[in-house]
Amino acid sequence: MMGVDPNYIDDGRLRGQDRVSLSSFLANDDRADMGERGQPFFSGREREIRAFRKTANALAMGKRSNATIVVEGPPGAGKSALLMQFLEEMRHLPNTEAGGRRWLPVPMNGSRAECPGHIVQAVDEAIALRLAQDCEAARGHLEQQEGASQALSAFLGEAVMRKHGNDIRRAARSLLDRGVAAAGFRVGAASPDESIEAASARRAPIWADWQIVLLIDEAQGISDGVPGGVPGTLSSIHQGFAATPISFCAFGLPGTWNALSKVDVSRTSSFHDLTLAGLDDAEARMAVDRCFERFGVRNAEAWAAAIIDRSAGWPQHLSAYLNGALSVLQERAGAGDEIGSVRGGSLRSAIALGDASRRDYYRRRLQRLNRGNARHRAYGIDVARWLRGANRTLQAHDALERLGGEHGLSDEAGTAFLDAAKHSGLFAEDADGNLTTPIPSFVGHLLGDPLPDIAEPHPVPGPSQGRSATHGS
Repeated sequence: MMGVDPNYIDDGRLRGQDRVSLSSFLANDDRADMGERGQPFFSGREREIRAFRKTANALAMGKRSNATIVVEGPPGAGKSALLMQFLEEMRHLPNTEAGGRRWLPVPMNGSRAECPGHIVQAVDEAIALRLAQDCEAARGHLEQQEGASQALSAFLGEAVMRKHGNDIRRAARSLLDRGVAAAGFRVGAASPDESIEAASARRAPIWADWQIVLLIDEAQGISDGVPGGVPGTLSSIHQGFAATPISFCAFGLPGTWNALSKVDVSRTSSFHDLTLAGLDDAEARMAVDRCFERFGVRNAEAWAAAIIDRSAGWPQHLSAYLNGALSVLQERAGAGDEIGSVRGGSLRSAIALGDASRRDYYRRRLQRLNRGNARHRAYGIDVARWLRGANRTLQAHDALERLGGEHGLSDEAGTAFLDAAKHSGLFAEDADGNLTTPIPSFVGHLLGDPLPDIAEPHPVPGPSQGRSATHGS
């Protein structure tokens, strides 16, 4: 019997992760961070959450191999937000059927994912912090507190616990910062180079109570050539060779699967291979409605429509325009989280703030594109104009021929440009090899297309005039 319903449906209601304060949301701009919670106002992505839940159910029943999920998408598509939502999902998963293990998400960066020592360190730290949280949560409940304290004592050592017992969370974080010998290994300290199979077997007594899932961000940076890297590390996890129940989900730019294949991770089924694109209008509307409901924004139908239209469903843009709207409205509403009616607020000013944020976003993307070669922007303009005017689908080899004919680039130099353009999000290559422009308006920005003007909405009559509008959900 499955431990969680895989049929995830986003019903649009507010959740615990949406309880971010207005000041916190605005301070974090387009990346409001909730620590171990999902991103505020996360919406849609039903296919991806269902895939994760099905994988979690397979792991819960004892399956180890081939449980990998790989999420690819261009910059701003919401990969990091989805990673945080997977983490939020794991907070609510029941203990596994196989051994009653508790779920342990372990975020880490792709540049270190082929280093067994780093994986071991990251898992050890996650376990120590979870046990510290258990102790803190059990304060005032003697029996629970004693059980949690005993578990942490076994992990960190009784001498350490006696010394730092007054504030266990601070002690645990301090210990992890410098490393401490415990249970025959070092928490927070580097482990000797070894295979993940050996490291997993050595950790088995400590890890046996946990269902461990590595959440690997920036996974396009995976390589077996990094210091401490051991070839086959992720392949061993993927195939279930590790002694303990450990698996991973990888999130990265287009090309992540190529990076995984270079470290010997075989391609999984299409069920596990997810490509992120923009949100549709209904999903974008849910995000806007959640945000406006959380902060009490009313009479905002025209504002919601303008934000959805301007963002074109792109998650990064959607966050930028929501941030711009709330910034303008907060100035008029004053302190606190309750905005109230938008009457008197300037929609033009709000959209202008979002436009400025988007321009800055593309400026940074183009800086990344030019990092290896100052001519890359010029090549991008030429290829973008060519793609826009083409009356047929074009492939990467067509672009290489044009770059060679128009700019004298060798195939090697042209390939280097296309790789940089893909990593910046300007171009992408679909499953059929066609060259595409995945981020709405990136090409428009590059080619200098003007943004349409925004008209101020007509004032909405107040309650004294016989009607009152809501935020439009």
